[in-house]
Formats: sequence, C-alpha cells, structure tokens
Amino acid sequence: MLRKYLIQRYVDVSKVEELLGHSSFVYLRGMMLYSVLLFVIYVIYAVIHQQIDDILVQRVTGIIWLTLFVKRVLSFLNLYLDCLLLSADTLTIFLRDWLLQYRTEVLDWSKINSISYNQNSLRDRLCGKWDLVVQLWTNVDFKFQDVSNPKRYVNKILMFKKNYEEHQKKVIEDDLKWDTKNFEVIIDALGEVVKEYLNNNDDMISETIIREESIYMRETDL
Repeated sequence: MLRKYLIQRYVDVSKVEELLGHSSFVYLRGMMLYSVLLFVIYVIYAVIHQQIDDILVQRVTGIIWLTLFVKRVLSFLNLYLDCLLLSADTLTIFLRDWLLQYRTEVLDWSKINSISYNQNSLRDRLCGKWDLVVQLWTNVDFKFQDVSNPKRYVNKILMFKKNYEEHQKKVIEDDLKWDTKNFEVIIDALGEVVKEYLNNNDDMISETIIREESIYMRETDL
C-alpha cells in the first residue's frame, strides 16, 4: 500500500496489521475545489497570454499557478498520510502537518478506555463526516477527524483490543499453569527432603536408644 510505504520513514510499520485513513470524500472535495481554482487561474493566464505580451506578467501568473498546485499536492499528502495504525499491541495515531512536521501518539490497548464518534456541525452532517475519539483510562482524548464510516473504524479497533485482551488472558493463564506446575515440583522435592530427614532422624534415635541400653546393661552387670 502506498500510504504504508510513505509513512515507514516516520514510524515503524513492520508490526502494523491494519491501516485506517480519512474519508475518501475529504480527498475528493479538496481535489474538486483546487481543480476549479487552477482551471480559473489557467483561463486567466491564457487570456493574459493572448492580450498582453508581457513576459513578466506571464511568469508571475505561472508562478502563482505552480505555487497553488504544489500547495494542493502537499495538502493532499498531509491528509492522505494521516492514519490510524493498528497492531497486536498498540494503536498509533499518525498526523502529518505540511512538509516536515508530524505527530505520533502510540497508545497501549490496555490503556484505551472507550471509542466514540461524533459530528460537530451541520456541514459534517451534510458531508457525512465524523470525528473518531479515542479515550484513555486517564480521561485523555485523542481525536482523528474526517472519517466517513465510523462504525467500521470502531469495530476494527474494538476487535484488535479484544484480541489483545484475550492474548493477555491466555498469557496469564499459561503463567499460572507454569507456576502451579513448578509449585507442585517444589512441594514434591520438599516432601522428599522432609521424608529423608525423618528417616535419618529415626535411624539416629534408634542408634541412640541401642547405645543407651547397652551402657545401662553394662552398668547393671557391674
């Protein structure tokens, strides 16, 4: 996947099993607006080129058009690279800002308290956009904006969280079984030691009694 390939320079994606991005509507809306804007600038440039034979004006118009085009490409990359990275152990929120700035939040599944989604305005309702909110057990919220199918996101996240909890439960149960087995081995070993100690102690007591009886008999004979 292109997105996964591009963000590997920022975060470790070797253990990522699922990657969720923004709504495709976000990209489509931005592309339509900028396409219209660039078309208008191109028309202006064409008119200027026909009516005004001034190389400076043509260059300025070309620079404006190119600048807006580059800005659109960067805006698209910023939105396209924003994503949620789901792995067996963590949920990573990756947000990229412009050319060099980015932010990551790595959340342990055990620390995630709840997942919710909401719409903040009438515009969000008309566009079918939602904000996904991840709440930690410390009541700290992390927001991932502009998703079109929040239930799908929530189901995916809850599935990973459930798998993590089941895995941790299995690990704990295996540890308890191992501890119980080791405890039984220790008890058996201690039992053997106590048994051997008691046997040795009985032999010592028997020898002491025999020795005392012998001494008593000799004294009696005397």
